[in-house]
Amino acid sequence: MKKRVVVTGLGVVSPIGCGKEAFWNNLTEGKSGIAPMSSLDLSPYKCKLGGEVRDLKPEIYLGSKGLKYLNKGTRFLGSAAKMAIDDGKLPTDGSLSGQMGIVIGSSLGNFSETTDYFYEIIRNNPSELSPMLSYDVALNSSINYVSVIFKIKGLARTISAGFTSGTDAIGDAYKMIQRDMAKVIVAGGVEQISIDLYLIFYLRGLLSGLDGTREVSLPFDRERNGFVMAEGSYVVVLEELQHALDRGAHIYAEIRGFGNTFVGGKNHPPEVRVRRAEKAMYEALEDAGIRKEGVDLISANANGCKVQDKVEAKAIQLLFGVNSDCIPISAIKSNIGESYGNAGAAQLISSIMSINTGQIPRIINHREKDTDMNLNLILEKSFKKEINHALINTMDYDGNNSCLLISRWTPS
Repeated sequence: MKKRVVVTGLGVVSPIGCGKEAFWNNLTEGKSGIAPMSSLDLSPYKCKLGGEVRDLKPEIYLGSKGLKYLNKGTRFLGSAAKMAIDDGKLPTDGSLSGQMGIVIGSSLGNFSETTDYFYEIIRNNPSELSPMLSYDVALNSSINYVSVIFKIKGLARTISAGFTSGTDAIGDAYKMIQRDMAKVIVAGGVEQISIDLYLIFYLRGLLSGLDGTREVSLPFDRERNGFVMAEGSYVVVLEELQHALDRGAHIYAEIRGFGNTFVGGKNHPPEVRVRRAEKAMYEALEDAGIRKEGVDLISANANGCKVQDKVEAKAIQLLFGVNSDCIPISAIKSNIGESYGNAGAAQLISSIMSINTGQIPRIINHREKDTDMNLNLILEKSFKKEINHALINTMDYDGNNSCLLISRWTPS
C-alpha cells in the first residue's frame, strides 16, 4: 500500500517578501515584486524589469560564518530551507538525518558562477586560483550545502528539467516517500537572476517589452507580450503521514497526485502541445483518484507569453469541458514574475495557503480579456472559497508539462 504524503513546513524567499506570512499577505493584497532591476546594468537593452529578492537577511537563517563564499542562489535556498525546517518543527541535531532527504529543482542553477569560474581558469593559471572560487559553482552546490548544514543524509538530488524543475522535484519527492525511500524530504526550487540568464531569455525573445510595448507581466491578458524574469526559493517539507502524526506535526495539505508529459520538442503544432498539457493534468487527477469535477482551484502556469498561455487555456478547456469557465484560476506570476525552474514550488505554496485560508489571490495587471480564453480568472479582488482540491500547472518551452494535485487534509 502506498504511503500518504503531507506538507508540514513552508519556506519562502520571494520578490514580495521572505517568509510565508509576508509572501501570502502581499499576494492577497495584490502587491507586485516586479521593479527596475538593480543588480544588473541593463542600459544597452530594452527590458529593464525583474522580480528581484531585496529584503533577505541570510545571516538570520545561516549565520555569518562562510556566508561570503556562498552565491546568491545558495543563500536563497539555505534560508528558505531553514524557514521550512523550523516551520515544520523538525529536529536539526541529526536525529532524523538517515530518514530525511532533499530534492530541489533548478533549471539553470549557478550558471553564472560556473561560466565565471571557467573563464578564470582559461584566463589565469589554474594553480593560482583560490580553492574557494570553486566552492559554489556546480548546479548541485546549493543542494549539497543545505544537506550538509542541516545534517540531511538520507538522499540529496538536484532536478534540472527546465521550467518544470521545481514541480518535478516535489513530484519525485512525493513518489520517493510513497515508496518508503525516506520519511521526510525537503523539496522545492531555487533560481537567481544574472546577466547570463537575462541574455538567454532576451535573445530567445521571451521577455516582456521586447516588441516595444508595455513591459509588464500579463497572464492570460489579450495584450500579453512575454514574461518578466524573477528569482527566489520556495521550499516545502514533505512527510509520510504517520510519521507526521506520530510527532504531532501541523499538516498544511496532502500531496495526492503528480502528472508529467513530454511533447518531444518545441516545433510541434499548438494542438499537440494542448493535448500533452491536458494529459499531464489528467494524470495528476488519476494518480490522486480525484474526479475532475472535484477541482476547486487551478494555479495556472500562465506567465504572459502569447502561445504558452493560450496552450494552457485550451488544455484546461479540453479537460474540464463546460465546467472550465467555473473553476477559479489564479496566476501568481503577475505578482512575482517568472522564476522558471522555481515557479511550480511557488505556486504550490500559494495553493496550500489558499486551502488553509479559503482565499484565492487575484491576478493583477489584467486589462483586456482574451476572447479565446473562456476561463474563470480571479481579477477584481481576492476570492473567498472553501478549497478541497487544487491543481498546480507548470509548463516548459521545450516540451515538459508537470502537474501536482493537492488536497485539504482531514483525519480519516
